[in-house]
Amino acid sequence: MQSVAQTAPAEADLADGERARMLRAAWLYFIEEKTQSEIADALGLSRFRVNRMLAECREQGLVRVEVTAPLASCVALEQKAIKTFGLLDAVVVPSPVAPERTHAMIGAGLARYMSEQVADPENTVFGLGWGQTMREMLRFLRPVSRPEGKIVTLLGTLPRSSEENAIEIIGKLGRLLDAERYYMTAPIYADTPEARYVLTGQQFYSSVLELILRSDVACFAAGDMSEASLLVRHGLPRGVTATDLAAAGAVGDLLGTFIDINGTPIDHPINRQLVGPGLAELRMMKSLVLASGGAGKVDVITGALRTGLIHVLVTDEATMRAVLAATEQAASDAA
Repeated sequence: MQSVAQTAPAEADLADGERARMLRAAWLYFIEEKTQSEIADALGLSRFRVNRMLAECREQGLVRVEVTAPLASCVALEQKAIKTFGLLDAVVVPSPVAPERTHAMIGAGLARYMSEQVADPENTVFGLGWGQTMREMLRFLRPVSRPEGKIVTLLGTLPRSSEENAIEIIGKLGRLLDAERYYMTAPIYADTPEARYVLTGQQFYSSVLELILRSDVACFAAGDMSEASLLVRHGLPRGVTATDLAAAGAVGDLLGTFIDINGTPIDHPINRQLVGPGLAELRMMKSLVLASGGAGKVDVITGALRTGLIHVLVTDEATMRAVLAATEQAASDAA
């Protein structure tokens, strides 16, 4: 059989959903020894399509005795993550040599997943966070006309405009899909818990929250406690610092709720000032897709997975290995 050169794929390759699906089918059949019927059920395909994919894998030299492609080790990690954390799906992309390209790589992997979701006519409401990963995802997302679709931002806006802000992200996705856009026209945090009570009692908030909770797919990133986080740099309430939050046990945030390594919201007023869905409300949602990676995100991704909220994880290989290692170590320590 023809071998495949073991070179790192470009971001555009990672957004190729069909190739990734073929590789998954090959892995399940040749490595995990699943039947074609089992693979068809797992991937939501017909048995005939699975059979054709396996044939194409052989023809393209992706399969010898083992699966051969730059993404093979990533597929193994995807399967392990799904089993370890009870996920519905996972997308693991190669870690870039240059750390500054992590957002682009993960964004491309998220685009591969979301391109299928936005094209599915059964999905009509899409929730979207903001940040660099979401911006990069939009570079690779396959445009499709969904005039009946609705796109809603999952949290309030930053006080400072940037390409990663909710308004810019939602606006660009709306243009790609020809879909309606809905915004949370409020700051991420109220000045006080009492002020939050007033804001969330307004009609604008209840209508947007209702749409958020109806999202068929909601994708977002997790923020860490460093200055790399847009929320830490520009979104914290006056008088609150990352140092204060870390001292309270925070390892990062999930849509504005700061959590500890076990996925528990920290005991700090900031979580009572959030103008948006908290973890209890996120638990009510249909499909939550977390897309984050990099060395600084290991703890917050670990905490996020421990909440049991995440249905789909998109991350890079090194981060996935570190999260799995931390989980295995915690299980060993508890034994």
